[in-house]
Amino acid sequence: MNNSFPRLIDGMCATLRAEVLTRLDDEFARGQVFGVINLLNTFKTRADWSAGFLLQQIAAQRVAVDGVAALARGQEAASALPALPHVVEPAVTPIADLLAQRDQGNATIGALLGWLDAERERLAPEIAAQIETLLRASMRAEVDIELKNSPRPLFAEMSSGRED
Repeated sequence: MNNSFPRLIDGMCATLRAEVLTRLDDEFARGQVFGVINLLNTFKTRADWSAGFLLQQIAAQRVAVDGVAALARGQEAASALPALPHVVEPAVTPIADLLAQRDQGNATIGALLGWLDAERERLAPEIAAQIETLLRASMRAEVDIELKNSPRPLFAEMSSGRED
């Protein structure tokens, strides 16, 4: 039976806490172990087996890109709209391709921001405001996803060598 990647990381962290930390008297060494635990927790949410992290970011980008395309339809400025990326089926997509798709989505959001800045005068004001809102929401969502999928740093434990 295969364990999931998060379960393997949790096992490593539990072993470090129960078997290694309990045998260390040196605060510096204990702080280093807490640093390793923190690093492992970061790997758990961002490693290859964690496609969910990337899929959340891609989904947030798609909401913005699709919304901009719908709002720009029929506007004079739509002719200058940057090329929008093709979406691949995430269920069968390798992690490397999901990373590339996420990065392409970020580039598209940047291009759409440039397009909005250049074409704002040719857009209806309410359409421009809605487009800006969509793009900002996508960027905020990416930050929120990053924060949600990042473990709480163990700075206090690393500096003191003990768990509070």
